[in-house]
Amino acid sequence: MNGETTAPENKPIAALTYVFGLITGLIFLNIEPYNHDEFVRFHARQSIVFSVACIVLGVVLSVFMAILPGVLGAFIGFISRIIAFLLAVYWIFLMYKALNGERYRIPRLADWADSVGL
Repeated sequence: MNGETTAPENKPIAALTYVFGLITGLIFLNIEPYNHDEFVRFHARQSIVFSVACIVLGVVLSVFMAILPGVLGAFIGFISRIIAFLLAVYWIFLMYKALNGERYRIPRLADWADSVGL
C-alpha cells in the first residue's frame, strides 16, 4: 500500500474508474486530460485488471457449476455467491481508497496491471 496523495479534483475521477470496471477504466485511460494524470491512470489500469480477474473467476466457477453433479454444483454455486459478495465489497473499498487519494495496490493484480502497459 502506498500512501501517496494526489490533487483533490482527481480523486473523484479516480474513484469513477471503478464504477463500470473495464468500461470506465478504458474510458478514463483515453480521455483528456485524465489520460495524462498518473493517479487516474493507475486506478484505471487497476480497475481494468480487477474487472478481468472477476470475469475470469466468474467463468471458471460457472463452468464448475455446470459440470459438477447435483450437490457439488450447488455447493460451488453457493461459494460463487459468497465470492461475488466479497468482490463487490472489495470493489467499494477500492473506490473508497481512490476517493481518499490513496494508491492502494491490489496484491498481485497491481503488478500485472503495471506489466500490461496500458
